[in-house]
Amino acid sequence: MTINFDYEKCIKCKKCYELCPLDIITWENDVPKIKYPNECQICFICQAECPTKAIKLKIPIAFW
Repeated sequence: MTINFDYEKCIKCKKCYELCPLDIITWENDVPKIKYPNECQICFICQAECPTKAIKLKIPIAFW
């Protein structure tokens, strides 16, 4: 699983950080960071709720 943040689009609303059910996203130096990338359950909440579409999840082909 790869989660990419477009920091130019990010408005620092912290929705991704607050809504992640597994606490994968952390907040460091005023930007979101991935704390535990291998534990993401691909719920897409962070991507769906980002108001500026600054988050993109990439699902590896091996996952399918």
